[in-house]
Amino acid sequence: MTGDGVAILGSARSNGNTAALLARLLDGRRCDVFDLLAVRVAPFDYSQQYLPDDFLDIVHRIIAAPVTVFATPVYWYTMSASMKGFVDRLSDLLMSQKELGRQLRGKRFALLSSSEEPEPDLVSVFRRTCEYLGVEYLGCAHAKADGPFADPELVARLRELLPPHESLPA
Repeated sequence: MTGDGVAILGSARSNGNTAALLARLLDGRRCDVFDLLAVRVAPFDYSQQYLPDDFLDIVHRIIAAPVTVFATPVYWYTMSASMKGFVDRLSDLLMSQKELGRQLRGKRFALLSSSEEPEPDLVSVFRRTCEYLGVEYLGCAHAKADGPFADPELVARLRELLPPHESLPA
């Protein structure tokens, strides 16, 4: 499905507030959602000796996508542990698989966060990760569980970048 967006859902609950917020953001757009609870992604390893998992397949989808949304609840002022592990593996690509890691350059990443706080602290960490990878950081679409998005202009831009579902023929 080349051309569809990609979302990485890193929550301790597959059907929790962050998943609901992601569904609101996507609003019927074509997007492959990878729930980190449902896929196999080995933790970062300094030796770069990874057992076979789903990570590289997901990276290839990210490379083909017009935009990737990283959706995480804010846990103790930062991203979830599963999201942190995924981001660590992404940054490791520049060492373990340089050619593949370089294909991330110029890609567009956005952060989607949910919490009771009005402004998450994790934005700086995510923005710096994007800088390290050479990725365009689009911004953070933050909201409380069922509240309005803090940056509706970013939400509109993300929806423009994600292809809409085509209507089925009658």
